[in-house]
Amino acid sequence: MPVDKPIQRGAWFVEDWEPLFVTPEEYKANKGTRRKGENVTIDQCNLRVDWQTLRRLPLSGAIVFNFKAIFTPMTELREEPYIPSLMYKQITDGKPSLTEEKVHDHIRPTVLGALQEWKSEQVRKGTIIANWKEETLQESPFYPGWEERWRSRVGFSI
Repeated sequence: MPVDKPIQRGAWFVEDWEPLFVTPEEYKANKGTRRKGENVTIDQCNLRVDWQTLRRLPLSGAIVFNFKAIFTPMTELREEPYIPSLMYKQITDGKPSLTEEKVHDHIRPTVLGALQEWKSEQVRKGTIIANWKEETLQESPFYPGWEERWRSRVGFSI
């Protein structure tokens, strides 16, 4: 791993709480959730993205691992173009070995129902193309028009 080429990745999950640390006992007892068996609403769900970075230090050659968890209320994704349909597609059509852990069983119906509803709203409003096939490209993991939306949020061009 070269010093000048850190490796970065993001892993995402939908959670019904905001855990930064869970003891092994708590995870085993609750399968990683605090509200199992409760009627959880979409307002109680968060998109958790774990950003992970591996970087080789120049003098020692040691590798440093950095981890940052970011929680975003699921309801904030309602207006994000294409995101509800992309998430729905990945959760329902992805390899089960990769997608089963993305959303806990007890919140899966709530999350999938909200994502479907939000996708329909975006189609009705003309925010997204009605016949757009949910997919991301190998060379671009983003959705059509993301560049303009990004520029308007951060205030400069890429």
